[in-house]
Amino acid sequence: MHPNVFMHATKLAAVALFATALPSVSVAEPADVSPAQAEQGAACDAWRIEYVTNVNLSISDTPMGAGDGVYKVGPGTVVLRFENKNGQPGGRVDMLQYRSRENFTVVSRALFWTTKVKTHTTTRATPDACGVIASGTLQSNTLSWSSPVRGCRTDGTLECDGSLCGKFGAPPAGVSDLHVAAHPVSFKPFRFGKDLKTFKMAFAFAAHTDAPKQTSHIALSGREVSRTCVAAPTCR
Repeated sequence: MHPNVFMHATKLAAVALFATALPSVSVAEPADVSPAQAEQGAACDAWRIEYVTNVNLSISDTPMGAGDGVYKVGPGTVVLRFENKNGQPGGRVDMLQYRSRENFTVVSRALFWTTKVKTHTTTRATPDACGVIASGTLQSNTLSWSSPVRGCRTDGTLECDGSLCGKFGAPPAGVSDLHVAAHPVSFKPFRFGKDLKTFKMAFAFAAHTDAPKQTSHIALSGREVSRTCVAAPTCR
């Protein structure tokens, strides 16, 4: 087998199964809290803030490094519930939602062969009985997590068209299902900007697989799109 054929086929399989690429998105500035909510801020029990996110997915340890790289994925959503501290979000923080959409196409060319793989998946986390995915504490604009993000799973389809489909670990020709079983992911701290309107998270370990051999890490960036004063949770 020509070495270039093997390297391109391996890269196709690794990226198609575990990397999802989509350009970063721009979002509108979040709407301000209503005057009524602002006046009642000190009486609010908690603040629910929704962020739109972009994700960088770092892939390493693929065979011969053929699939190694950093891929932009998203858009996604993170919803956080903050305690009310003197009319402002602070203290204990619960993550209520984590979701990311992945739609991308990988084209692999080897000699006279061309293969295209389209991926359409959604990654989401699984809340516990109280509707919480993970919990942490905000101090000085840094949110440190005391628990992992529960039950991160990916579901969707792969569509392969070309000469290499079904070979060297590439997906079979046509449309096939893709399911990555639910597993916990330990996030790094969220580091917020002014007024908690944006945040960034450094790369955190996401998964390691042996077929194909691969290690993945994710990094997040988020921008606020809504902020609401809500009642205190009745379940912990």
